[in-house]
Formats: sequence, C-alpha cells, structure tokens
Amino acid sequence: MFARPALVLGLLLPLSSFSGQPSPSDAEIRQILTDRIDRDRQGVGIVVGVIDAKGRRIIAYGSLAKDDPRQLNGDTVFEIGPLTKVFTSLLLMDMVQRGEVALTDPVSKFLPSNVKMPERNGKKITLADLSTQTSSLPNLPANMNPKDPLNNPYADYPL
Repeated sequence: MFARPALVLGLLLPLSSFSGQPSPSDAEIRQILTDRIDRDRQGVGIVVGVIDAKGRRIIAYGSLAKDDPRQLNGDTVFEIGPLTKVFTSLLLMDMVQRGEVALTDPVSKFLPSNVKMPERNGKKITLADLSTQTSSLPNLPANMNPKDPLNNPYADYPL
C-alpha cells in the first residue's frame, strides 16, 4: 500500500429529485463537512457539489492534506483511485440506456485495429466484463516499474 493524502471527495446528488424534499442549505452542508473533518476525523478535506432547483454550487471545507494549508474549492484535484470504477460504470449504464453501446459489446470493438485485446476462456472480453471486474485483465500494466512504489507508484508512469 502506498501513502496518499487522506482526502475525501464528497458528492451530493440532487436530493430534491429523489426525496421530494428541498436540498440542504449551504450552512447545513458546511456543518456536515465540519463534523466529518473536525469531530469524526474522516478526512482532511471535502468538496461537495450540489445541483438542485437553485442551480449548481460548491461547498468545501478543510485542507488539501494534513500539513498543507491550501484551501479547497471546485477546482481542487483529488486522487480518487478506485472510485473511478464507480463513475465509469455509471457512465457506461447511461450509454447503455441511451442505446449507444451494449453490455455485451466486445471491448475490441472500441479499440484501434492495431491493439490486440486478450480473450478470457476463449471469449472476447465485453464491456460488462470490464464493468464488473471479471475480465481477468491484470491489475497493473506489465511495463510498470515505479521508482517510488510506496509513496507514488504512478508518478513516473508514462501517459
């Protein structure tokens, strides 16, 4: 395991659409964030995006890292690591609902022709396999040899 700042990215979905109740006020959200950071020690900083009938707004509390006094805002960049799987699967389901892709589509359909996609048990790996993490693809690239595997294994990996 490698060290990373104990940051939390908070997302507050439009509550009024789901519950019929108005969204919490900025003051109520700020109090929740203050409690999570100062009282419960569940991170050092949280940024919440709210989309409701009033429009879009950002509420932030805390700092970027334990000993980093920089304030958070809507442009703060977080390392969200495994959480990207959730976002990617949500976007995939949205694309499926719109008929843009099918879960049964092979991944190779969306790759350049010069990219060789492995198969799993003699079958093409599908978007569903990727989304459910059942593709049998390795967790890390074979060409990954980080200089600092404990603190930041991805720092020197080429994009």
